[in-house]
Amino acid sequence: MKIGICFAVLNNFKGLAETLYSIETKHDTKLYIIDQWRYNRPLARAWNESAMQAFNDGCDYALVCNDDILFSSETIDALVKVHELEKDSGVVMTTPNNIKLELSNPYDIAQYKLPEDTPMSNSDHPNFSCFLIGRDYFEKVGFFDENFIPAWYEDNDSHRRAKLLGFREICTNLAPMVHFGGVSTSLMENPNSAQSAGYYVKKWGGIPYPESEVYQRPFNDPEMSPTTWRRDDGVIVGPLEVQSAK
Repeated sequence: MKIGICFAVLNNFKGLAETLYSIETKHDTKLYIIDQWRYNRPLARAWNESAMQAFNDGCDYALVCNDDILFSSETIDALVKVHELEKDSGVVMTTPNNIKLELSNPYDIAQYKLPEDTPMSNSDHPNFSCFLIGRDYFEKVGFFDENFIPAWYEDNDSHRRAKLLGFREICTNLAPMVHFGGVSTSLMENPNSAQSAGYYVKKWGGIPYPESEVYQRPFNDPEMSPTTWRRDDGVIVGPLEVQSAK
């Protein structure tokens, strides 16, 4: 397997260096970094661009990561293994389990190993600080919606779309990692999620916490599939645009 490891970085270069140092896998990898993404693109566009570049370069998977996480030696290989095992059950995204609170020192993740007989347990509540998707993800679910500016709620949007389309995005206990949380957004000038929250409500008729969405189609428009979203210029972005990745 070949994995494109994709990062959208925002000022936290020390965190990125630590994340890179923790990468360990038996698979071939290629690194993609989009730095200071907020200046020219929302986070969703950084995810789209880096993952598509990985697929266009022949990668089988894209692992899209925050710059404030640490992997164990098992994390990446376990994500691929679980994804391969579970894809026939509709899994299109596999994410690791954040065990930060289980460790007295988060940097102990470097030596952390699960017992060999640990049974697999998957939750349908993905952890979007790090996620693994295959080459068919954009074809099945569509691109991440770039109208969530500069960030926030693009992950909730993806999860809702996947569920409406009958797919699963999961968190697996077999892939432990540490997510420090909030590091990048704390480095923004005047971080504010209100615009993205408002767009989410306009799109789905409610908020994800608690689950109050009422629309089954984006903007309650029967002509739009959950795989699509509309750019500012009115152009509808859909899954057919990923054909070049095949």
